[in-house]
Amino acid sequence: MAFQAMDAAIEGFRIAREKPKAMLIWAAASLVISLVSSIGMVALFGGTLNEFMAMSRAPSDDPAEVMAMLGQVGLLYAFLLPLALLVFAIFTAAVYRSVLRPADSAFGYLRLGMTELRLAVVMLVLFLLGIAASIVVTLVLGLVGAIVGVGMNAGGAGGIGAGIAVAVLIILIYIGMIFATLVFWTKFSFAGPMTFNDGRIRIFESWSATKGHFWSLLGCYVVAGILGIVVGLLGGVIAMAVMLGFGGGEGGSFLAILESMEADYTSVATFLSPAMIANLVINALISALTYAIFLAPPAVAYRDIVVRRSGADISA
Repeated sequence: MAFQAMDAAIEGFRIAREKPKAMLIWAAASLVISLVSSIGMVALFGGTLNEFMAMSRAPSDDPAEVMAMLGQVGLLYAFLLPLALLVFAIFTAAVYRSVLRPADSAFGYLRLGMTELRLAVVMLVLFLLGIAASIVVTLVLGLVGAIVGVGMNAGGAGGIGAGIAVAVLIILIYIGMIFATLVFWTKFSFAGPMTFNDGRIRIFESWSATKGHFWSLLGCYVVAGILGIVVGLLGGVIAMAVMLGFGGGEGGSFLAILESMEADYTSVATFLSPAMIANLVINALISALTYAIFLAPPAVAYRDIVVRRSGADISA
């Protein structure tokens, strides 16, 4: 079967329709992870989080106080980021498994082993490479913009025309940065599925594996991204409706609802209010679907472009 970009883009919805048991397991696992990590976060950093939220509403003028708070928040991120990376790798492997090894459906395709650890390493490497690439692209485009600006000044350009030219140049630079980002993630989009399927870390092999399919892959990922964002926004709307149901937001104003959705990190009991528990449940359900929407397309593309082209058997 040849690669069909639009079919791959909506693969997440097909998984939700055909594998509802797996989706419920993903949602339940996401909820448990959220509860456990939240309880740990409140127990270890509850006071820091309340102080940080208070400072964000009323910024301090004392640099020492701000730096001290940033240091405490840094410790929080040191706790959360490795956990988030591992959790994302677990769900990524589950989605890949549902596409590439559909018969291996025990525990909703969820596992914790070397496969997930390898994917976590790939994600970390790609994240660091992405930062490095963005710095290089920003520097190059900024240099080009500076050269053009100097040339305009040397040519005596000025007035409204010069202002318009500068605005157009800035827009073009931003478009260039966005396109460079899309190129990077599209060309490396097979790194995860290849690592999963081959049982060893594969990163730069993705660049050549996607050759000749860039535009179809880009279109596929853009469509999937838009769909995932729409689902996420709908989830946010549902969460707000739930807050109204729990009496959140005096008068029902948007800002009041947002304020009522802020967590109280004073203790586990105050954090796990009925409204917060309802929010965690909704977020878990939405997360399960968005995992499938965002992560399934690269796996489908890799399967149809690389695996099936090599003649490998994929069980239905």
